[in-house]
Amino acid sequence: MPSKRYFTLAEANAQVQRLHAVFTQVMQVRMQLKALYERLDRAGFAPEQGDEDELPEGAPPHVLRDRAHFYGLVEALREQVDLIHDTGAQIKDIEIGLVDWPGRAADRDILWCWRFGEPEVAFWHDPDAGFDGRRPVSELDGILP
Repeated sequence: MPSKRYFTLAEANAQVQRLHAVFTQVMQVRMQLKALYERLDRAGFAPEQGDEDELPEGAPPHVLRDRAHFYGLVEALREQVDLIHDTGAQIKDIEIGLVDWPGRAADRDILWCWRFGEPEVAFWHDPDAGFDGRRPVSELDGILP
């Protein structure tokens, strides 16, 4: 079993620019998916999980086109999620662009916490604390390597 990877604050911050670009794409794809889903739902042909390969019976051509586009966007979103995971970040909330990286400080496990729109990783929290438990990185001054 591989050992757990811990990130330094600098390593997490080195991923912020890349993640900002990826989450910009994620937000755009999610907006398009939502609009397409609503249009398909109004037409009575809302996509359901697992029906990617099924053509809805009696669907007009524009519905078939929209569903193909919808599932293409789903695949694009999956690719963006893979890019996020490739940074070592753990996605906590894809809607707001919230990620954590495992780290260590004062001989204990912590999570470096970044939210889309923040210029750098400026917060951390205990693994069981979550977003509401975020604390400024400045509290760790003097105990980080």
